[in-house]
Amino acid sequence: MVISSSSSHGIHTLLEAEKAASEIVEQARAYRIEHLKEARKMATEDINALQTRKNEELANIQKQGADQSELTKTIQADTGDKLAAITAQFEKNKQDAINKLVSAVTTAELD
Repeated sequence: MVISSSSSHGIHTLLEAEKAASEIVEQARAYRIEHLKEARKMATEDINALQTRKNEELANIQKQGADQSELTKTIQADTGDKLAAITAQFEKNKQDAINKLVSAVTTAELD
């Protein structure tokens, strides 16, 4: 009976070791799953933060484009006003300039 008791004790020890190993493997799986969930959560937060930052950058670029568009309109309006003023001055003084040129060319001075 000694062999039987020792054999039974060895089998019992092996079963306990197998049970302990299964628990360790299960704990390792749970630990890995938990870390994967945590890593996925952190990655999602990073992606959301990056997306928010890029959306803000896009909004700033679009705003600058709108600002430049307004600036362009202002410059065009100012240029149009100045061109109209110059054209009006030209029309006003055109005849005087022609008269002065004709007078200078037709008048001969004898020294």
